[in-house]
Amino acid sequence: METTVRVETPRTLSAPEWLERVSRCHGNPLHLVAPHLVENEATAIRLLVFEQEQEVVAVAPAVERRPRRLGLPLGRPVLTLPTTPALRQAAQAPAVLEALLQEAKRSGYTRLVIQAQSSAHLEAHALCARHATPTLVEFVLDLQRPFETILAGMHKVHRKNMRRAEARGLVIEAEASPASLERLRDMQGVSAQRASEREHGFVVRDAEYFRRAFEHVYAHGPGTVLFARRGGEYLAGLAYLAAAGRALTVRSGSFPAGYETDAMYLLHREMIRSLLAQGVVELNLGGVPVAAAEATHPQHGLFEFKKGFGGREVTRLSLDLPLAALP
Repeated sequence: METTVRVETPRTLSAPEWLERVSRCHGNPLHLVAPHLVENEATAIRLLVFEQEQEVVAVAPAVERRPRRLGLPLGRPVLTLPTTPALRQAAQAPAVLEALLQEAKRSGYTRLVIQAQSSAHLEAHALCARHATPTLVEFVLDLQRPFETILAGMHKVHRKNMRRAEARGLVIEAEASPASLERLRDMQGVSAQRASEREHGFVVRDAEYFRRAFEHVYAHGPGTVLFARRGGEYLAGLAYLAAAGRALTVRSGSFPAGYETDAMYLLHREMIRSLLAQGVVELNLGGVPVAAAEATHPQHGLFEFKKGFGGREVTRLSLDLPLAALP
């Protein structure tokens, strides 16, 4: 049964229409348009709709990126997917991936790139499997269980730190304003400096990025920012996205007092409690490099922190496929 690809744009499919398709295909927030408008213009985004006998079987957002030099386009474009297509059924993965490859080649792209976050099923297609690279280890938490059962599955140190944070008088509240995103950026700056002292620093995006993130993701989109406070003092923040019955954490940060009071543990507990109340069925707690599973890796501590919440450990593949390799 042939799988065909229809290409739409954010202008031809409204956000509610696209969300309905993503939900029917068991997608997640990375399949929405809003998170990708933070770094890309709407004109660069393609909405890929995969059909079999006029029935939608998969959907995916994609971004057209053209190499540039001195601000001018250079060469043919690359098609980048932020994650693998959302599928109605896992068994459709080989046909959907083949249709994606053929559509990308037919459209004149030189390469197909699929990023690792939340990606699945690349191993189902022989050519994709040969070009795929194990990139991330993510931890996926099943929320289709009572809260107490989820809590019992966490490491005992995590549960103890949650209790300690609560006993210290920390409260968790959601906020959505440009100022709250700027505060989260400040917290990330502190966390980045702390991480650099442990040999795995990360880059904090500039103020314009956070302004666009508020506009597209947190003002009226799928994003939520939780802050831990004690009295009038902000200690730590955690941002996540939720849509189509699934959620994923995207960024966090902490001031020194947040580390001292175990604020991040309580933030995760209250995020899980909130998602359960919303009927979300799955939470992706984010990933670390595959090598972080090794005790000697600088990010091994982060690996253990994420693992301690009791989620399923999943290795994610990324893809960078020269389309000239297609027969």
